[in-house]
Amino acid sequence: MATNTVDQSKLVLNAFASVFQNNLLAADLVTWRQYDSEMNDRNGLKVSEQVGPRYLVNSTTNGVADLTAGVQDSTFGSEQFVVNKTFNTSMGWGDFVKIRDIGDARQNEALKNAATQLAEQIDAYILQVAVLAANNEVGTVGNNVATYDDVLTAYTRLKDEGVDDSDLRMVLTYNDKQSLGSNILNTYKAATDLSNATFRNGFTGEVAGLPVMFTQQLPFITPGTRTNGTVAGANQNVSYASVAVSGAPGQYMTQTLNIAGLGAGGTIADGEVFTIANVFAWDNRLQAQRSTLQQFRVIGAATADGTGAATVRIFPAIIIADTNANAAFRTVNAAPANGAAITFRGTASTAYKPRVLIQKQAIVVNTADLITPATDTSRRQQLTKVPLSVRMWQHSDFATGNHSIRFDCALTANVRDRRRAVRLNGA
Repeated sequence: MATNTVDQSKLVLNAFASVFQNNLLAADLVTWRQYDSEMNDRNGLKVSEQVGPRYLVNSTTNGVADLTAGVQDSTFGSEQFVVNKTFNTSMGWGDFVKIRDIGDARQNEALKNAATQLAEQIDAYILQVAVLAANNEVGTVGNNVATYDDVLTAYTRLKDEGVDDSDLRMVLTYNDKQSLGSNILNTYKAATDLSNATFRNGFTGEVAGLPVMFTQQLPFITPGTRTNGTVAGANQNVSYASVAVSGAPGQYMTQTLNIAGLGAGGTIADGEVFTIANVFAWDNRLQAQRSTLQQFRVIGAATADGTGAATVRIFPAIIIADTNANAAFRTVNAAPANGAAITFRGTASTAYKPRVLIQKQAIVVNTADLITPATDTSRRQQLTKVPLSVRMWQHSDFATGNHSIRFDCALTANVRDRRRAVRLNGA
């Protein structure tokens, strides 16, 4: 069997990295950030990102505002981000030693398949986080996106949330592609060499001027067994200061809500969306009630007790204008009344697949270099299109005589701003 050289290791890793990054289709859906420190394979990294304060703006006539009572408080928030996931693929020694030059690398099916399948799994993971992060959802659950208006309904909801037009991306299914037909403007150009070879289609078209990707990898969400319940207890609104600092990743500006009437032992799935009767969304820019009920996303699964009662964590927190700081971060027109009806989206225990329109800043994929092994031969390759490195580790087992190659990378998709994404379904 041929002897492997360092140059050959570099050749293989470069080829693997090229195929991998060009088939990582979800890369352009989100933002990326790489940390300087290495990640131990067993222990992740955790950091906090500051969220700036908001201030209420008042207008006065014939004079300036009277600030005798004092100026507004500056309340800073923070969200937690982690890097605690690794993704891996591997191949046998025989496949590795066959690659002696760039021509071999281009033609090696094992290398291409390993890199492409790693990209597929990471895509599916990022899409799951991105699609299910949102608290806003439009359309009829389970219906295909079939018309121009279906797309614009999602776009309008994002604009209602104050999201600008930069870096918007949409992800739909192939069924939607068939239904939309001539509404799609195709912009795909085929790649011709290994350095930019793409074996899967990414953002290759536009609908309503929005870049769109079609995929079969969008996640399902299966609602729990719950029935539509009611709010259990009045005055469950909170102050912004009490929810500004995230207690765990993805918990910025969330609170717990007591609910009744879910059915004995009824379950609520993480990611479910519901509305509360007479609780409307609030427009912070206009300082006015919006025409749609506020939609709340359940953070973490919950199970009702024997009476059908449960405490769930929701986003956004229920904030009303009882102080200047709260008015600046206000989310609803009024706190829900005791007994106010709760309506969940989707049929209990019935899976459906929402699509997504998202601004890249909604999700940040945090990455870190994996630690260099103390034994064997290893290399790291930094990708050029996203701040992510792939570690190749060649291992030989003295006891068995087995030889193997593994490829690893460390990344975690973290939620930065749920309001910059909206799930969409057909009308």
